[in-house]
Amino acid sequence: MYLIDADETDHSKVNMTESNGSEARARLIEAMNAVVAEKGYTTTTIADVVAKAKVSRRTFYEHFDDKEECLLACHTMLGDVMLRAVTTADFDRSSTQALISGATRALMAALTAKPDLTYTHFVAMYAAGPRARQARRDVQARLAAAVQRAAKQAQVGDDRVHVPSDPMAAALVGGIGELIVASVERNRVDKLDDLIPTVVDFVSAVLIRGS
Repeated sequence: MYLIDADETDHSKVNMTESNGSEARARLIEAMNAVVAEKGYTTTTIADVVAKAKVSRRTFYEHFDDKEECLLACHTMLGDVMLRAVTTADFDRSSTQALISGATRALMAALTAKPDLTYTHFVAMYAAGPRARQARRDVQARLAAAVQRAAKQAQVGDDRVHVPSDPMAAALVGGIGELIVASVERNRVDKLDDLIPTVVDFVSAVLIRGS
């Protein structure tokens, strides 16, 4: 599954300071996440963000054209965090099922560790403009393609593995995302581990024949 496809991960982007080459930009991204998690995206202002980041408005505009662009940076950040978490963990590779379980646990742990960023990525993006919605679709398409690549790789050692069609891969990624959204909207980021059995069963049912 995509959770173990290292080719899609640029590890240099995961550290906030390294990913943008600017401490101020990193602080603005952190601040945007915190303010949006507290107030919601629509009521968040640039004034809120710069106050939280303790930088000037001029500094904000040196890095972002508007608050939506800052939100997109948050969105990209969590995408990199998720991919890194599930491609660098020491998974049990004794079986496809064990690999799916390990990758799912790593994903949920990464999201739980960054609650504000998780909220921004999975909930706030829906309240933003067309650029944000397209960015979300682009990430989902990227992950769906990665699912297919990883399934092809897994077939080498397990002939039960099925490579999902484009619509099925998209449904898999979207379905997992909706489970996470529902939990985050209920302020249950700290309970994302509760989703692990369901996600493992779902992924296994799609990728492993006879599951």
